[in-house]
Amino acid sequence: MKKTFSVLFSFCIALICAQIKFEKGYIINSNDVKKEVLIKNQGWANNPNNFIYKTDEKSEESTGNPSTIKEFGIYNDVKYVTYNGNIDYSSDNTGELSSSKEPEFKKGPVFLKEIVTGNKNLYSYQGQNITRYFYSDSDSNTSIQPLIYKKYFFNGNNLQIATNEEYIDQLKAIFSDDNIAQTSALKIKYTNNDLKKIFSTYNNKISGTNQEVPSKIKRNSKFNLAIRPGLNFYSPVEITKTFSNDGLPSKTGFRIGVEAELILPFNKNKWSVVVEPTLSLYNNKATIRTNDNLYNINIDNYSFISIPLSVRHYMFINDKSKIFINAGINVLTLKTSSAKDFSVDYAGYVFDRLNLSSSQAFKSAVFGIGYSYNNKYIIEVRYNTAINLFEEKGPEANLKYASLILGYNIF
Repeated sequence: MKKTFSVLFSFCIALICAQIKFEKGYIINSNDVKKEVLIKNQGWANNPNNFIYKTDEKSEESTGNPSTIKEFGIYNDVKYVTYNGNIDYSSDNTGELSSSKEPEFKKGPVFLKEIVTGNKNLYSYQGQNITRYFYSDSDSNTSIQPLIYKKYFFNGNNLQIATNEEYIDQLKAIFSDDNIAQTSALKIKYTNNDLKKIFSTYNNKISGTNQEVPSKIKRNSKFNLAIRPGLNFYSPVEITKTFSNDGLPSKTGFRIGVEAELILPFNKNKWSVVVEPTLSLYNNKATIRTNDNLYNINIDNYSFISIPLSVRHYMFINDKSKIFINAGINVLTLKTSSAKDFSVDYAGYVFDRLNLSSSQAFKSAVFGIGYSYNNKYIIEVRYNTAINLFEEKGPEANLKYASLILGYNIF
């Protein structure tokens, strides 16, 4: 089993890597020479430290970094420029704040992502636990400067969090020739949307030269909701730690789920987080022989709800078709039927009852591979690792099953 999962994991990684394509772009080297190239588009969530490019389809791969590349971009997608100035790397995490109000600057070089270009330009840097914004002024040929914002512990007290919002005064100075923009600056939050709005509005108003870097794929988070009926194919169940028996045979049962999916806004929308509450039905019966006597084991009208939480990765075939793989864990499994036990009887006389578990948390995992068409129609094959049907510290009946699932995205 471990070998099978290792092979499957390696295959999935190979598929993921194969989906990262070289796309048309350009580089500007340190000598200000622009060159058309093909860039490996990895849909960076954080600003890259380097990138891979080729001069053409048949050439060898080369690596670009801020020391050798002044600017690079993928057409109709993203643009990065090299910055060799101050960056405040102090953490934004509440538990890791410093006691200093002042930025803790360190020098670059780094790649900054260009967000807005025009009379006034806006850039961003996103790294581990930090997001920073920068600006430059094309009119006055001002070099790139940081917009200062920092959370810190006031007077070193980790129960009091204060904020250095110097960026507001900076915005008022940047837009000193626009009274409306200066008033708006007082309400601007240190977020991508707010800062992009004030820079874009100003550029359009002053000269109409504003340009937001376009994107072939929207990078905003997206939510999907799907109905997913299907069949569960249950493996034979071995009942252990009790009287000698051959267990229960394989069975097929109905399942229906409602899947909520949050598409994550990075890596070209190829990753998502999925939760799917699922109702499953299971009925089974077996006759066993012990010492020349026949006994019946029954489980009737048994149903359970499982709530798996998974991470999913998409691999695009074309604009309408995509394959996906997902893996996760059953956060909670709840018995929903009135059945309380397995009954064991002889000639109609019940002489033993094996109590069913009412709930289990984080006891099993799920793995799946599927296909989606037009973001509406879905088919998936899923494997669910074993859950013990019985209460803990007693007999064991490990139920594992594969599922064939059909789905339809409501929105």
